[in-house]
Amino acid sequence: MDETRWVDDFAAAWAREYPDAEDTSGLVLISLLARLSLQIEGFQAAVLRPLDLNPSDYAVLAALRRAGPPYRMAPNELYTLLERSSGGMTKMLKRLESLGLVERVEDPDDRRSKLVHLTPTGIAREEEAFEAFLASTHALLHSTSAKELEQIDEALRRLVVIIETAGH
Repeated sequence: MDETRWVDDFAAAWAREYPDAEDTSGLVLISLLARLSLQIEGFQAAVLRPLDLNPSDYAVLAALRRAGPPYRMAPNELYTLLERSSGGMTKMLKRLESLGLVERVEDPDDRRSKLVHLTPTGIAREEEAFEAFLASTHALLHSTSAKELEQIDEALRRLVVIIETAGH
């Protein structure tokens, strides 16, 4: 489907159905972003499927990796960072533990607490996923110029600030 045509048809349909609406451009923009979000989720799932991971799994592995050596975080740090519930994070961690990618270890600063630790297998799987994302992203965006990518990056960063400032 021609994406430009889809956007034009979408905007025209709203204008036809709500002729008294002053400006539907914001609604069209948010709808485009929702569509893009679905496409990105599909892209991520396709890249991760051969590695027996899903996007939520990779989010945890990547967060632990970005924490730097020794690749450990408290569960509450993870669920806050990844904007997940405590119960949702527990479920994700159990899956990753069953795959041997993370383990819970004693917190050296508080023996009553546990930290989530990236195992050597988890480090290797995160590296494979990172390389797969890097290659797939380059392939996906190969026909986009550096200038275009810079402009898109700048516009999306501004939009993130607008939305976060609005409290969403």
